[in-house]
Amino acid sequence: MSRQKNKTKDPCMMRIAEVAHDLRSPLGGIDAMAQLLRQTNLSPEQLRLVEGLCASAQHLRNVASGILEEAANHAGLQSTDTQAMDLRPLMAMIALAGEARANAKGIGFCLQMDANLAPAFEATPMHIRQILENFLDNALKVTTQGMISLHLERLCSDGLFEELRWSVTDTGPGFTQAEAATLFQDFTQLDNGIAGTGLGLSAMHRLVTAMGGTIGCSGEVGKGATFWFTLRLKTCTQPMPSLTILPAVEAAAAALHTPGYAILIVDDNQANRMIMATILEHFDCAVVEASTAEEALILLPLRRIDAVMMDHTLPGISGLDAVKRIRALPEPWGSLPIIPVTGRVSPQDKMAFAAAGANGFVEKPVTPAAIHAALQKALSPQAAKAA
Repeated sequence: MSRQKNKTKDPCMMRIAEVAHDLRSPLGGIDAMAQLLRQTNLSPEQLRLVEGLCASAQHLRNVASGILEEAANHAGLQSTDTQAMDLRPLMAMIALAGEARANAKGIGFCLQMDANLAPAFEATPMHIRQILENFLDNALKVTTQGMISLHLERLCSDGLFEELRWSVTDTGPGFTQAEAATLFQDFTQLDNGIAGTGLGLSAMHRLVTAMGGTIGCSGEVGKGATFWFTLRLKTCTQPMPSLTILPAVEAAAAALHTPGYAILIVDDNQANRMIMATILEHFDCAVVEASTAEEALILLPLRRIDAVMMDHTLPGISGLDAVKRIRALPEPWGSLPIIPVTGRVSPQDKMAFAAAGANGFVEKPVTPAAIHAALQKALSPQAAKAA
């Protein structure tokens, strides 16, 4: 127990986590704006550049998220929550970003998936994505010609569980067997001129181990390398909804059939409000803004509002308390859809908002797809409402 307390008080790790948390919001803004820009009338060359911008912004966000995950691991707080999911769309989205970065370097990219995968698994998509993007990032750093391959294969199945193997193979400089034996240790780097901390692979080793899996690598000098990990996942029998891999904004805009909703954004950060307003306006929503919960409560009876998107950390009344106060208002305001939009995403925070009467949940940094999905779900009972 004392060891876990010492981890929690590690001032260096906690400061690094604070910096990573502060970086995620502006990176999320860059990503969201780039996604919106991608839907404008661009030339093929401009579209290629924007695709690279989207991929790079998403990658940086994932790096920041990975640092936060590692800090939570040091504090003994790492989340292992799973959800029923189809792995194929997740792999396709990871490959989409990887291919954009590979093409920008003039190298090839391919994705191969086993055709006999179960339709769904109990898994943690954030962790799988984090590990694969770490592998892809390393491969992209060292590969200057040739190609990078991303693979998902089924090793065995007993009907209830399947053992799966993910791997990333590159045509970079490779390494010796002696070097391979040290790559998953803290602060270990190859002498290949590539800058880094030497902490990424060791963090991935801890993450895979925490999920009950195995991780490893193989390589040959001058002939490239392969990094892999395996997990034993429980299969799900229920059908999973299909997930489009079209650009997020294009898919969302096509699905939002009834324009004209008025959305109240409550956030004390002007940049956050601007990002969310831009996304909502792209969906043909009208936007009303408030920087405090008190201001929001004043605006509600004065303006037409169809839904509220509420931050948690606000000056004065918190977002959680604001949800409770709105629910105590007379109709029609008391039943307005309220969607928390916050970086506080622990299970306890989510349960507290749900208990207060919130509808859905959007994690910061926001994405157009996440905002659309939350709005579509929250407003669907009101779809017949006049705009």
